[in-house]
Amino acid sequence: MANTSDVQASKLLKVLPEVFQVAADTSAPMQALLAVAEDMHQPVRQVLDRLHTVPDPGRAPASLIPFLSRWVDLDWLTLPGAEGAAGGSGAVPITRQRDLIAAAAQLSSRRGTVDGLTRFLHLATGVAGFDVESVPGAFHIKVLVPADAAGQLELIGRIVKGVKPAHITDEIEVRTGE
Repeated sequence: MANTSDVQASKLLKVLPEVFQVAADTSAPMQALLAVAEDMHQPVRQVLDRLHTVPDPGRAPASLIPFLSRWVDLDWLTLPGAEGAAGGSGAVPITRQRDLIAAAAQLSSRRGTVDGLTRFLHLATGVAGFDVESVPGAFHIKVLVPADAAGQLELIGRIVKGVKPAHITDEIEVRTGE
């Protein structure tokens, strides 16, 4: 049975009509009912207390990252069911997925540009130093991959195909020891 100080501290009791608040001071059944109601609301209260972490890719539980990826249209790259994303060199680690989700608006606004493609590749692979060469009017790009990212060519290829304009052809070349 709940003691009187627990009942008075009850968050639920504060929102009940005054007649219940007065009765809770002396009524054992009312105290028991409030204690049970508090216990039943506790899991919901815990979820609501951390609700602000759900849309934050840096603090969201790992189980929500696929949902957030879909929310910002990155599921084509990050979901386990995506082509090549289940494992191997095509997989995007969870920390990289969080970075991509956090930068999704910026990446989307720069989609189809050389700057946007290099930024996307850097965030997805965790390796800096990508370059994209293009000849104006040639409708072709060459993506120069740093040697440190050579083990992620499948992922890089998927990103290039998914981010470049559809009318542009592409080739990917790994830089050798510079």
